Amino acid sequence: MNIRKSHLTKIYYFLFTYLVLWILLFEFVLPVNQVLPKPSIVIESFGSLWTDYDLLINFLSTISVIYISLTLAFFSVKILSPYLIEKNNFISLFINSLEWFSEFLPGIIIGLLLIFWFPESEFVEFIFAFTTAFTSIMIKFQNESENVDKEYILSAQSLGLGENKLTKLIIWKNVQPELSEHIFNLHFYLWSMLIIFEFIKGGLGLGVIFRQALDYKDLSAIFSVFLITGLTVYLGTLVLKYIRNKFIFWS
Repeated sequence: MNIRKSHLTKIYYFLFTYLVLWILLFEFVLPVNQVLPKPSIVIESFGSLWTDYDLLINFLSTISVIYISLTLAFFSVKILSPYLIEKNNFISLFINSLEWFSEFLPGIIIGLLLIFWFPESEFVEFIFAFTTAFTSIMIKFQNESENVDKEYILSAQSLGLGENKLTKLIIWKNVQPELSEHIFNLHFYLWSMLIIFEFIKGGLGLGVIFRQALDYKDLSAIFSVFLITGLTVYLGTLVLKYIRNKFIFWS
């Protein structure tokens, strides 16, 4: 624990150094450039994000899609978990086919098809995010369920537990720590994919602000949304860690 705290402290020192360098270099030494905007202009640009780029509605659109889809995907897999254990049923075979596609086909290509099929729909963003999260968690659950200690399963079967209870009480509980770790990676991946999706499609979302700011060549707006996105992802990760430590993690 002390080693981890020391590591985090060093990282915070580096972050603070980056902040100081940004202020010194781009506020005073290189005030006019095409690399990074002046800190004072970034602060001023936050106001224009609300009026010119509709920050509130676009921000709420992105975070609601990400965290609702992530939550629904997790609990959907939990509900379906008894059916995901079997290797030869329709659901398991369907998952295996998706896993094969996911190894060779980037998820954003599926997103491009959805944009082509439903160019005017705002709901299609949720379909894309939910499908991405649901498929990823399903595949992870099925893979990790193969690694559950057989002694736990045999002991539960000897006590007369049915398949549903066996999955919920033994397999799901054993897989939960690995799933929670997987969700941290999925969380960042989902943010990346959705912003790209919004950037291409248009409509609502932080990706739309990035697109508009690029069209206007508004460097300060790009950097401001970059900071907002990074801070939101960081806070979201902290919330996920709290949930894991409070309700999920066990050994």
